[in-house]
Amino acid sequence: MILFTKLTKRIVLLCLIYMNLLMAQSTSHAQVLNNYTALLDKSISYQTSNEPLENIIRTITDQLSIGFSYDNSIKAKMRQPVAISSGERKVKNLLEEVLIPKGLTFQVISNQLIISEAKQVHSKTSKGNIAGTLLGMPENIPLGFVIIHLPERRISVLTKEDGSFYIGDIETGNVTLQINCLGYESLSISYMINAGDNLPLSIHLDSKLSELEGVTISGIRLGEVKALNQMQNAENIKYVMSQEQIERFPDLTVGESLQRVPGVAVDYSYGIPRNVIIRGLGQGLSSVTMNGNRLPSTGAGSRTTDLNGILANSIESIEVIKTLTPDRDADGTGGAVNIVTKSPKLDEKMIDAKLAGGYNGLLSRGTYDMGLTYGERKNKWSYLLAASYARNWRAEDRVDKSYSNFTLDGENKILLSNLDLDGYEIKRDNLALNGELKYYASERSTFYLRSSYNKYYEIQNRLERIFNIRSYENETQLRDVRITQSGNWRDYHRDLLQISIGGLQFLQDWRLDYDLTYSLGKYDQPIYYSAGFVRNGLQGTLDLSNPQAPQFNFVQENPFDPSQYTTNRYVNRHDSSMDKDGQYSINLLNSIDLGQIKGNVKFGSRGKYKYNDRFRNYFQHDLITGNFVLSDFLSSYRKDDHYLGAYEMYNFPEAKALESFYQENPGLFRVNDTYTRQNTDPDSFTGHEYLLAFYAMSELNYKSLKVITGLRYEGTGFKYNGNQVNFDDRGEYVSTFPINTNQSFDGLFPSLNLKYALTPHTNIRGAITRSLARPSYYDLVPWEEVETNRQRISMGNPNLTQATAVNYDLLFEHYFRSVGLLSGGVFQKNLRNYIFSTSFTQEGGNYDGYLVRQTVNGADALTRGFELAWQQQLTFLPGFWNGFGVYTNFTYVYSKFEVPGVNSTRTVSLPEMRPHVGNVSLSYEKYGFSGRLSMYFYGTFTSELSEDPNNDLLEQGRKQLDFSASQRLTDRLSIFVGVNNLTNQPISDIFRDGRPQNDAYYSRWGNIGLRFKTY
Repeated sequence: MILFTKLTKRIVLLCLIYMNLLMAQSTSHAQVLNNYTALLDKSISYQTSNEPLENIIRTITDQLSIGFSYDNSIKAKMRQPVAISSGERKVKNLLEEVLIPKGLTFQVISNQLIISEAKQVHSKTSKGNIAGTLLGMPENIPLGFVIIHLPERRISVLTKEDGSFYIGDIETGNVTLQINCLGYESLSISYMINAGDNLPLSIHLDSKLSELEGVTISGIRLGEVKALNQMQNAENIKYVMSQEQIERFPDLTVGESLQRVPGVAVDYSYGIPRNVIIRGLGQGLSSVTMNGNRLPSTGAGSRTTDLNGILANSIESIEVIKTLTPDRDADGTGGAVNIVTKSPKLDEKMIDAKLAGGYNGLLSRGTYDMGLTYGERKNKWSYLLAASYARNWRAEDRVDKSYSNFTLDGENKILLSNLDLDGYEIKRDNLALNGELKYYASERSTFYLRSSYNKYYEIQNRLERIFNIRSYENETQLRDVRITQSGNWRDYHRDLLQISIGGLQFLQDWRLDYDLTYSLGKYDQPIYYSAGFVRNGLQGTLDLSNPQAPQFNFVQENPFDPSQYTTNRYVNRHDSSMDKDGQYSINLLNSIDLGQIKGNVKFGSRGKYKYNDRFRNYFQHDLITGNFVLSDFLSSYRKDDHYLGAYEMYNFPEAKALESFYQENPGLFRVNDTYTRQNTDPDSFTGHEYLLAFYAMSELNYKSLKVITGLRYEGTGFKYNGNQVNFDDRGEYVSTFPINTNQSFDGLFPSLNLKYALTPHTNIRGAITRSLARPSYYDLVPWEEVETNRQRISMGNPNLTQATAVNYDLLFEHYFRSVGLLSGGVFQKNLRNYIFSTSFTQEGGNYDGYLVRQTVNGADALTRGFELAWQQQLTFLPGFWNGFGVYTNFTYVYSKFEVPGVNSTRTVSLPEMRPHVGNVSLSYEKYGFSGRLSMYFYGTFTSELSEDPNNDLLEQGRKQLDFSASQRLTDRLSIFVGVNNLTNQPISDIFRDGRPQNDAYYSRWGNIGLRFKTY
């Protein structure tokens, strides 16, 4: 770090000295240079198919009102015919386009354009370097992730996202540059490579869509071009969703955007996607990175990052990586999500401004969303600053049911025991701040400093009514019912901070890139006020004609009379967790030449040191004497149409009022030590982890076959400090003892990725990889909660080891020249030491016969399935119809693993695995209009496993229909609208035997706004 800082200071100092020397030159000389620079930067439009070079130069100089001259030695070259594609471009770029391929160069002297033979720089190696930029016409769009192939040298290079490319150490002589890019005409040009550095080359491709009325490669099409080229030329199986594609869906967060990706399902939080499930495996078996660096946790004790906390407006693209290579972290059994932040392109001023307002139909409240990005790249420097903010109101109407065994007329029956009505009012604030500074010292050297901060702040007002049935007279007559009216105020802060510094260097034949990153993830709940008032002894009847929404009819005249509800306690708490780390990565790459086999070798290392903790402070304050009465602490909340009008919700406590009363009168309470210790000590811990990884890999190309293979080593060590908490036979708190552990695990992770190009736009890919999944932080903590009265122990498991998997993939993919993709593939994952939660009876020792609840290793698991995807702009259709496009995908997953049951071990599907998931979307893009009707769907799946199969919890399949549209008002200004959940689809859970458990409605929500973009 110190060495890097000194190096940076020296570079900046040299730049300042150089700038001062330039400024010390005469004013007149500077003015002349400025005039010539302005002349060469002037934009002109020119097109010809077969015209002598001399005529082209004469036409250009006539437009500039200057003369030109050249030596007779190049007269033959000046008379050779040249073709120029249509489109407006700078004079400098146009001159480079026509002169450089002929081995010529130019300069402006005394108002004359002087053309001469390009000088050769004598070199011991007789090798040269070539750099340039690939642009799409007619809009000069940078074309990233496109292969430029030099067949004579058997060399290929992939352009960067800004369209730039660099090829070093090439044998001198004439070469051919072949370029194929989706949506653009193919191009083959001749180029003379001289020894040393050659003049930069500007290559322009003509759009294949420009001939279609109203259709251009812009907007969604530009996004697809970039994303599809990156996918087609990737070394592994991945899916890329660009910013332009993200904007065309009505999605606010990264979590919402990910549900559109083939093979990806989402886990919902209050109707909004939060975590990802890739190919049937939950986020705990996958990884989430930003710019290649693992994001820290924003949960309490888990390794997951809440994707609600990252605004989609703040990023450049999302990559879902489905097969790993040795240079990537091995903890991606399900896959890896990489979030790429924005960066300006060469000669681009990036301005992106967004302002939108919206509405939540269930809560009848307004929302808003705004963002501003400003960046620019000029010559050696680029910078970017971006800020986004969203206020999003959410609501949920929920009805929860639970069941117990009751004895009626000597017969045991499973009947409703609890009905829980929940009403949520949720205010969510998202803030995203991004910054980047880059210094391009040369084509061989780049430095960057970037940072990203995402804050997700949520305040919930939860009102809850619980009907607890204590006894039945018969199946419809209730003998004893207790009703609890609860109020709960709580908040959640989830913060993500990442700061990175790094660079890219070419050191003779080696390519070196390096990165130092500091990451901080924070979960904090400083507000939690909870009050529950109870009324006992109610009688009445139960109506189950609608099993999703049971109805009670009580004999009491007013069962919700607030004067009849009392309590003698009040709960508040604070829960926080922090996950922070420092990490480095370093990678070295060098090309290799084995005759007809070309490629490269790559070596690297990654290290990480992490600190993680959780502190949970729960306090139950019991009144020393007397009771509270609900009528003294009433909330103004009332909702007469809860759950589609099935219930009226009113007379709830205002928890904030009880918090104020407690703060003003602490002497009237005593702390319930048992409740506090039981809910605090087992959940609090501190810990440290380290990761050290090394890898070696190679990429070998033989004709149409590409082979990427290698080996990675990863070692993980950890030390955690937790608590053992003990309770006596009456359930009263006895003691807390600190305990700690120090463990490690490691492994080797080989991988093989194959890509065979049947045609320039058709690939067959195959992969065999080995990966891992680490236990969550809290599962590794050596905590214990010993409840003697219940003969029950809940505990962590520091002896857990990492789960591993061998993954098999086979994929066919075809990329349409008119912009699109058709793909299909199969996959299988064999998991060892799968991590799952279980319970068992302790045999022997001090706790013989106790029921133990713990997360363990041991089960082997299997997932297999197939994916299909088709996305295409139907530009082959005539007239109006060529504006239509389709975006559809489907994934089927089968899984199994063995878990202990009541009577014997049973084979089940993995929890959270959707057996099928997909998207169907129809779009229209023409005349500046973009519209899309989209449906995301998934099948019924197991969400929780129980010892009794009948009590397994299933989430029922769901289809959500969304609409989005935008209309370009000017070249840079557009208006957009989006509506989510058009059909008001609920989220519902049932038990395996069909009993309804949870039903929740969210209504519809949407927004409308304006967007201004310069790129």
